[in-house]
Amino acid sequence: MKSKKTDISVVIEKTSTGFSAFAKEIDGLTTVGSSISEIKENFNEVLQYHVEYLQEKGESVAITDFEISYQIDLEQVFEYFSVINKSAFAEHYADINQSLFRQYTKGLANLSSDKMQKISKGLHKLADELSDLTLV
Repeated sequence: MKSKKTDISVVIEKTSTGFSAFAKEIDGLTTVGSSISEIKENFNEVLQYHVEYLQEKGESVAITDFEISYQIDLEQVFEYFSVINKSAFAEHYADINQSLFRQYTKGLANLSSDKMQKISKGLHKLADELSDLTLV
C-alpha cells in the first residue's frame, strides 16, 4: 500500500534581484530564481538532491512521495502578474470592492482569512478559465 504523501509548503518571497523560496517543513531546502517558474524548477532540483541524500542514508523515499504547494503573499502576486487588472479582477472574480481590493494588494488594509480564501478562489477560477481556452 502506498503511504500518504508528505506535504511541503514552499514560501516564495520577492528579493532585490528576483525571488527566494524555502520549505517550511524541511530545514535547509531553499533556492533562488529570477521568476516564479524558475523558483519552481530550482526547488524541484533541491528536493531531488534532498531525496537522494535520504536514500543514501537508507530511507526508502522517492520524489513522488512529496506534494509541493507554493505560497506567495497577495501583494507579490499582483506585482508579479501586473498584467492582471486589479479592479476588474476584484469585481469579476473576487466580488470585493475595487478600492478595498487595491488596498489589500498594497498591504494597506488587513486581510481576513475569508477574504484571502475568496481571492485565492478567484485566482484559481481565472486560471481555470484561461487554461480551457484555445486561441484560433
